[in-house]
Formats: sequence, C-alpha cells, structure tokens
Amino acid sequence: MISELIARDLGIPAGYIQGLAKTASHRYYSFKIPRKRGGEREIHHPSRELKLLQRWLAKNVFGRLPIHHAAYGYREGLNILQHAAVHSRYNFLLKLDFRDFFPSIRSADIVNLLRTNVRVLGDVLTSASDYETISLIVCRHGNLTIGAPSSPIISNLVMFEFDRAWAERSHAQSIAYSRYADDLCFSTDHRNLLADLLAQLRKDIAGRESPRLQLNEDKTVFTSRKRLRLVTGLVLTPTKRISVGRAKKRAVKCQVYRFSKKLLSEEETISLRGILSYIQSVEPSFVQGLREKFGPDVMGSIGA
Repeated sequence: MISELIARDLGIPAGYIQGLAKTASHRYYSFKIPRKRGGEREIHHPSRELKLLQRWLAKNVFGRLPIHHAAYGYREGLNILQHAAVHSRYNFLLKLDFRDFFPSIRSADIVNLLRTNVRVLGDVLTSASDYETISLIVCRHGNLTIGAPSSPIISNLVMFEFDRAWAERSHAQSIAYSRYADDLCFSTDHRNLLADLLAQLRKDIAGRESPRLQLNEDKTVFTSRKRLRLVTGLVLTPTKRISVGRAKKRAVKCQVYRFSKKLLSEEETISLRGILSYIQSVEPSFVQGLREKFGPDVMGSIGA
C-alpha cells in the first residue's frame, strides 16, 4: 500500500498517514488574494503534515511520469522567457486562458492518470485503495487547489494528452503551440488560421471528459505584430525580440534614479533588486544601459 511506502520512507506510522488522507480536505488554511485585473483568488494552503505527504507524492509518484514538451510552467529549467520565445518570430498570436484551472482538475482525473500509468508505477501502486488514498491527499473536496505543492506537477501530467494532441494538430497547420499553466498560446505567420483553430479548440474542450476544462472567454485575445503582443507578461517586439516593455523600463529607471539620490527605502530597494534580477534574465541589454547611465557603483549598491 502507498501509505506503507510513505511510512517507511518518512518514519511516520501508516495508520497516521491513512488518517491524514481521510481528513485531508479539512487540513487547509484558506485565504484570498487580489487578482491583477480585479476580483480575488482563493488560496488553500495545506497543513505542514499534509504538505509533507503531497511533496513525497510529487517526487516519488508523479515525478516519475512524463510532461509534454509544450508545457513550460512549473518545470525546472524552463520559464516564461522560453515560453514567450516560442512565439516571438511569428506575426499572429492567439492567447487563451482556462477558468479556475487547478480546481477544474478532479479526483477522477487523477485516478485516471494513475491507472493509465500503472505499468510505470506498478511498484508503488500495489493496492486498489492506493488510487483513492493518493487523490485524497492531493485534493481538497475532490479538486486540486492553488496552494498545494503537488498541484502544479499534477496539472501538467493531467494535461499531457491535451498538450500532445494540440501540439501535433498545431504543427500540422504550421502553428506554434505552448502552454504555461493555464495560459495557452498559438502563433503563426498565416493570417486566418487562428480563428479556425479557436473554433476547433472550443469544440475539443467541450467534448473532453477528462479534464473538464473551460475557457475564460474574457481573456481570449487575437493580436499581430502591428499591435502590442504580451505573453505571460513579456512583450514580443516587432523586431522578433522579447522585452519587459517600455512602461516597466521607465518605472525601473525612475527607481534607480531615486536610489542614486538616496530616496528609496530599504523595502523599496529590495524590491528593485528583485525586479532588476528578473529583467537581467529577460533583457540584459537594458540593465547594462542602466550601469552605463548611473555607473557601476550605484548598480552595485543595489545589488544588480
């Protein structure tokens, strides 16, 4: 049984683990944070004991299964810059967003994932009850949550078949596809392909039993090189480069100037240091320009 394997590895009684699984849905601290575009996002943070089990499963069970190469979110060595780079050289872009992505993934989807991969996981899935135990540990009231450390990897695994199907279908139509968590991007150099693809995608999603996804139609965006193109907060420039955008650059330059005049608080300086580190990974030429403008001493004092 999976509870016995976890018990042996972590030094926790198997009975205690089974008890945790049965009461897992009541072992979360829930709170809300504001969304960037208004409204609130609900976070469910698991207890320390439950989090320990979720991390064990993420590493020793789910970590053994394949994630499709089109998925860029929550993967070591991949980031939003690489996700944006997939689309930087194309003229036309379609962006979509899933509504309530983590909660839309249900216990049934996780059980289906485990059963589909039983040949790979046969050494850990030794009892019929293991499927229920695992789904109880990683779900809250039958759904994934924002806040559980196991949710990101599980979402990528559950989406494997979706990613495979749409990567293949897109490639056949000369369209690039990538997904970063709940954000989908399709790009191409052919003007009218993306509208047809969106119709195909809506039909496909409506017909899928696992997972049951829903597009957030308010965030569906068609754009082209002639207009502003944003991918996970990064700007795809008309010259096929990736930028943090003019507005962010102006704000950062202003903050560096204020720092040089000793007008930034310690908290603001720490925030600026983090922003500059992020920009360095996306657009290092801008940070170099700041060094030339304000001098290495100023930038070094910030920590950039």
